[in-house]
Amino acid sequence: MSASLILLERTSRWAAAFRREMRKAAPSRQRRGRESLASNSVLLAKTFDAKDSRPLALQEVRSIPHCQRELEAAPYSVVAVEVLPQNLVAAAKALGDWSHRFPQARFLVLAARGLEPYELLLREAGALHVVFSPRSLDPLLRLIRRHLARAPQPELTLEESVWAGLPWG
Repeated sequence: MSASLILLERTSRWAAAFRREMRKAAPSRQRRGRESLASNSVLLAKTFDAKDSRPLALQEVRSIPHCQRELEAAPYSVVAVEVLPQNLVAAAKALGDWSHRFPQARFLVLAARGLEPYELLLREAGALHVVFSPRSLDPLLRLIRRHLARAPQPELTLEESVWAGLPWG
């Protein structure tokens, strides 16, 4: 599995906001190329990047163990963790653990309003950036795109390379 954006949240509130921001940035002809694939508890949405024609994969997961499995499969990913008052301690512990175990990954926190006093704690635990509103995702998208562009790409077979190079591929 290649690097992607892994979104750990209980609802799809932040995922919807990310998709909305990605659609706003995408040119209209690329918007038509959006694909979705649903499976069990993971939703893979491919939304095109405005500066890059490759799709940006968004994976939604609902639990810390599931997120860790996805991170083990794709250690260069960006992980965005929803932090609420009831999961603050568990999220901070997970961020601290993951930042040591997966140094190639980047971690973002999508925090509930009212958790502003804990921003420094979350950053110290390993968060690269902390946001408190779905309306402020544009800077996060730039960070995500920059990191994923630098991630190693999986080796393609000759057939996959040819298909990837075709304009309709």
